Amino acid sequence: MIKRLALTLPTISPLGGGVSEAVRLHLSALAPASFERISVHAVDASTEKVDPAQWRAAELHLHRFFGPKSYSFAPGALISLLKANPDLVHVHGVWQFQCAAAYAWSMLTGKPYVVSPHGMLEPWIRARSPQLKGAVSKLYQNRFLRKAAGFHLLTDKEGGDVAEFVTGQPSRIIRNFAQAFASDGQPPSWMKPEYEGRKVYLFLGRIHEKKGCMELMQAWEKLSQDDADFARASLLVFCGWNDGIEGFERRAEELNRRFGNVLFAGPQYGPDKARSMASARYFLLPSKSEGLPMAVLEAWAAGVPGILTPECNLAISFERGAAFLTGFTPETIYPALKAAHALSDAEWNDASQRSKALAAEEFSEESVRNGLLDLYQAAVDWKRKTR
Repeated sequence: MIKRLALTLPTISPLGGGVSEAVRLHLSALAPASFERISVHAVDASTEKVDPAQWRAAELHLHRFFGPKSYSFAPGALISLLKANPDLVHVHGVWQFQCAAAYAWSMLTGKPYVVSPHGMLEPWIRARSPQLKGAVSKLYQNRFLRKAAGFHLLTDKEGGDVAEFVTGQPSRIIRNFAQAFASDGQPPSWMKPEYEGRKVYLFLGRIHEKKGCMELMQAWEKLSQDDADFARASLLVFCGWNDGIEGFERRAEELNRRFGNVLFAGPQYGPDKARSMASARYFLLPSKSEGLPMAVLEAWAAGVPGILTPECNLAISFERGAAFLTGFTPETIYPALKAAHALSDAEWNDASQRSKALAAEEFSEESVRNGLLDLYQAAVDWKRKTR
């Protein structure tokens, strides 16, 4: 019987992207279960943009790290795990120090941990900074993954990403979920009178090379040149923070000067994020690599259909009519944008209702809670048998 559970991750700040949001939702799902205590251990002490009320179901242990943020060496994370004395640790994300802390904790206590890679073992990710990741893998991460008592996977595809580390441990595909959408009905802070009535194509999240943002702007430019009605009636809004794309802001400003239909609104959180989502006609993610993107589920909960690549690992969205299929090249994004623009209001309303239904039926809080509890018990049983 698992009485004490620990969750460990890089950071609880929304600036950590989808992992921090997924863990926050896991905590929400697990809070009604009969745990004596749930503790959260992060290797970054940042609480920027954090709403404390969203983490009140757990004891928070946030640690100062040393050295580069990409690794976040935080020895305090191991100490706090030992003091919390959990029966099982759920490790979210790989490549950073929370993995080493959980591995050392398990070696010292003999207790099990399960791992959620969150898409970070996908080949596109592994190919980035290969020397550093190769060193981390050889130093401890490969052993950490092979000694895991279970794996939480987001997609069928992720099963292939972890196959080399699975030696009989239980693994479960447990998809993320989105909470019910609510907005106060106010316009987003970036809305201007000249934008009212336009179809808003929203990108919301980390602005990174793998997300296809520059390719999206290239396709947007060509369609705005080719179709004057599209250029007048549409607005491309980027909400997020630039994570290393040189020239992104300059490119967005250039397109806005030419067509008046591109805006970089910066990061959006809380009510601002909900207002931006409520204003959107479509949610854009022409990504080259994803685990299971939280923001898409949030968009569907708000009734916003997606324009997504297969790499978003949400094939069900195309089957259920909640998304348009695109690639991540300008040549494949262009026809997807054109098809979305051509949709009638009645057709869009149908896609919006399909999006809401998909979020409610296939990505529910109850299914996540039951799936995690089943995985945790299976991991404890597996660890006991293999001692």
